[in-house]
Amino acid sequence: MEFENREDNDGIRLSWSSVAKSKLQHQRNVIPLGALYTPLNDKSSIHLLEQSYLASCRTCRSILNPFVRAASEEIWTCQFCATSNQLPPRVDAATGEIVPHPAFSPELTTVEYQTGRTSSVPPIFFYVVDTCFEENDDKAFVSLKDSLVLSLSLLPEDALVGFISFGKHVKIHDLTSNDNLSYTFNGAKKYTLEQIQSTLGILGSGLRAGSLANQAHAQDSAHVIGSSGRRFLQPVAMAEYQLTSIIEDLVPNSFPRDNFNERPERATGSAINVATLLLKAILGNSHLTGGHLMVFISGVCTFGAGRIVDRHLKAPLRSHHDIVKWQSTIIQAPSTSSKTKTDVSLLIPAKSFYHDLTKELVVLGLSCDLFIGSYDQVGLFEMEEICYKTGGAVVMTDSFGTAIFKQSFANFFKKSDQDPEFVNMCFNGTLEVKVPSDLKIEGLVGQATALPFNKLVPTNAKMIGEKQVGEGKTNSWKLCSVNPQSTYAVYFDKLDSFSTSPTSIQFLFHYQHPSGEMRLRVTTVGINVLPDSDNLNLELSFDQEAALVLVARKAIDEMQFDVGHSNKNSSSSSSSSSTSKKSFVTTAAITKQLDQMLMNFCSRFAVYNFGSIDSFRLSNSFSLYPQFLYHLRRSPFIRVFNSSPDETSFVRIVFMHEDLANSLLMIQPSLLSYDINTWGSVVDETTNEAISEPESVLLDSASLGHSKILLLDTFFQILIHHGSQVADWRRAGYHEQDEFEYFKEFLEAPKKEAMELLSDRFPLPRFIDCDEGGSQARFLTAKLNPSTSYATNVNHFYGWGERTDVFTDDINLQSYMEHIQRVVTSKK
Repeated sequence: MEFENREDNDGIRLSWSSVAKSKLQHQRNVIPLGALYTPLNDKSSIHLLEQSYLASCRTCRSILNPFVRAASEEIWTCQFCATSNQLPPRVDAATGEIVPHPAFSPELTTVEYQTGRTSSVPPIFFYVVDTCFEENDDKAFVSLKDSLVLSLSLLPEDALVGFISFGKHVKIHDLTSNDNLSYTFNGAKKYTLEQIQSTLGILGSGLRAGSLANQAHAQDSAHVIGSSGRRFLQPVAMAEYQLTSIIEDLVPNSFPRDNFNERPERATGSAINVATLLLKAILGNSHLTGGHLMVFISGVCTFGAGRIVDRHLKAPLRSHHDIVKWQSTIIQAPSTSSKTKTDVSLLIPAKSFYHDLTKELVVLGLSCDLFIGSYDQVGLFEMEEICYKTGGAVVMTDSFGTAIFKQSFANFFKKSDQDPEFVNMCFNGTLEVKVPSDLKIEGLVGQATALPFNKLVPTNAKMIGEKQVGEGKTNSWKLCSVNPQSTYAVYFDKLDSFSTSPTSIQFLFHYQHPSGEMRLRVTTVGINVLPDSDNLNLELSFDQEAALVLVARKAIDEMQFDVGHSNKNSSSSSSSSSTSKKSFVTTAAITKQLDQMLMNFCSRFAVYNFGSIDSFRLSNSFSLYPQFLYHLRRSPFIRVFNSSPDETSFVRIVFMHEDLANSLLMIQPSLLSYDINTWGSVVDETTNEAISEPESVLLDSASLGHSKILLLDTFFQILIHHGSQVADWRRAGYHEQDEFEYFKEFLEAPKKEAMELLSDRFPLPRFIDCDEGGSQARFLTAKLNPSTSYATNVNHFYGWGERTDVFTDDINLQSYMEHIQRVVTSKK
């Protein structure tokens, strides 16, 4: 299809490939105009051009593309600002003929330019490691150290590394000392840049700027960083032996405490703060390079800045219920009563603290990655902004000794398939969007931070719309770290068009290639403008999958808890911090909003007779969207019941990062069925061999069966569910007998399929192998549409016959759609 072809070639999926000419008619379409853009799309080869081919508009700075109006080979008119530009002719040295510019080619809607500039400093990989481990977690601590040592061999050869360990206090390790020298900072204090500089003897930013100006000719990173900075940032090839010794010598950092009544004192926030200030002291604000601040956390922060809970175990961690209840009331001063209650007053100071750190990391161009190994919450809900807005990765596991952490951490440094010598990521990027006069930019939702638009280009201000979605009021954003799955949702407002000539959108992605080269990737897509009465072509241009993800991202963004608008009282008491809290949309409100959107959507595009539900019809272009929206409102992104705040933050951060295929999988998981009664029944006519392939079935309780094995893929979990008959035969050992070889192959088939899914997934999903009626079968039934439940037939006994009921009070898809149809058809 056209949608998939555009995604493969340009990394773009549009909710509407065509728009109505008038603004009013477009607003009636309910679904917003938006684009899902994957900058490092690797589904097709990218045409790479030299710097000499780069040509930009002299007014709006857009790049030459196939959609410009070309009067000749030398004159072209920009479609965004209508400015005429001159293009120097290119002459073929062999024939002497004028060669057309390759950017005019209709096939080259995505082009990458070499800018001729390189980064003076290699990418940075800075380790911040938690050493607060319990006595019974010795294996997890050893496993973490082994993974850290292994990761040194996976880093780029020229990468700069640094190391900080923390417990109650924070230690910065000197990589040039053979005596494992470290500088210790009090975890209870919130240090400033000047304090870090004076303590470590690092030059101030003003002196560093002068030093860089005097040594502009020096491209060696050692000259740029300086002698004092080289103590804490070293090339991995030079520091690998010293770092290995530091890691192996790490010991658990646990101060004396009452193990039965108190939590360990852990200064996670102070460690991230010290690491950020150290990198800022070394690099300044000169945007020298990008990289990753990798934080390894084994428990909740209970000490210093950013703490979210008291040391005493009698004070429980906050839940979603506590947060919503706290937001709906005025926070009172902490009570001196001995009665146990949740202290939610730490939420705003912690959120504001990490908000300030996020701004510092964005200026440095560094992303913060969180690797969590804990059975309990660690405060990801409070820390999510520092990871989300810097483009960092999150891996959340029960322990550092699990295979999920080990393999996910190793996959974090995965090499590129196209360039095997480089890691599969880029650094320190910026994204700029250009639109013509009939479009306005509302904002971006994804792992990015808004940047001020370039005021030197006057047309930039005219491209920004009045509405704001996500990171808005700009046409440029900072992308600290990007990989081939990083996808960003950009929303647009459609104005009146003067004609039915196609309009277009241009994405300018500047980034630092793993080789150190600065590159510019330009993607330009065209959008057809239709007469207001052309409903047929409008219908064919609707992308149901892209529309769902765009609506989902916008809904999740509205539910986010954000204190970015006011952080003045970050260190104030609970009573004063209540003035800076921002309420977010509740689950009930957003669900109602989605239902109303679906009703408006059906009213606009369905065909029906007034008062007749049976006459309700949706065309193929729109028929799947209600089903998608039903699964969205039941997903863990919207419904937070039975999830901790940390779990909700984790799934939302991952969803905001992934491409369309993975996002759709998270909302509506895939379900494959293996039936023993039909296994091998199909025969290939050419080879005369039995074909044993699974069947893709509906995500419905009707797909359950005693003779089936079901394979569920939710992206976060991969589950194999054995029906009762299959489980009984397996327990009887039939698969171990020679005459039942086919049954052994039947049992192994879903496992092979699951291993293929596990191989390339990041983070590694949890693997669940369960039987019908088992405790872990709930992970499957919770995802199924309960079309057969005890509520549909109260006289049916559970477990009788072939039918398997789901115990839930949730409304099923059929009843949900009947209600939507009833409401829609009742309106004239």
